[in-house]
Amino acid sequence: MNETIITLSTGEQIRTEAPEQQLLEHITNNQGMMNKAFVVIGDVHIATAHIVKIESTVEENKRPDQLEQTDNSVSSKQIEQTDQVVTPNQFELLEQELLEAMQTRDIFALDTFLHDDLVFINHEGSYVTKEMDLEAHRTLAVRYTKVSSTDLQIKPTKDGAVTISRIRLEGQEGDEKISGDFIYTRVWQLIGEQYQVIAGHCSML
Repeated sequence: MNETIITLSTGEQIRTEAPEQQLLEHITNNQGMMNKAFVVIGDVHIATAHIVKIESTVEENKRPDQLEQTDNSVSSKQIEQTDQVVTPNQFELLEQELLEAMQTRDIFALDTFLHDDLVFINHEGSYVTKEMDLEAHRTLAVRYTKVSSTDLQIKPTKDGAVTISRIRLEGQEGDEKISGDFIYTRVWQLIGEQYQVIAGHCSML
């Protein structure tokens, strides 16, 4: 039986027989609850935290004799392993959620998406840590009125993806106004049960 597992930022998991592609097509943002993802299954709306991973699994019925070990058979550990299905759509959704969190100063979402040991170099060549980024949003040192992305490229890796996108930023950093296009590169990696940004860089065009 095919089963789709939805992993949330809270660590909870939702299991459903609905196909992965169908779920991806029905994930929407509710304007009344900023940055909360919704999964639509039939007529039921399940309010969740941020969705960090959607994967499909396939259960196969095996005869007892197929599980017996021989010199040429795979180990029991290999039999138990299930390959994760990673699709570009997952990272497109993660990128969208991250940009919304930047614009709305959603500290919880930013804390979820950014790895504790994040390495990020900004357009001025300065090193920015996760805590520095969160503090800038908490204190309103950074205020974005527009954060939009175009030309998103996704390069899947063994346990995540590298994303490259052109992002339009408008707002204020300290006493200076921001209005321009930037190229962002982010490295997403599966950490435990969720994908997080472990490294990144941006350049101003």
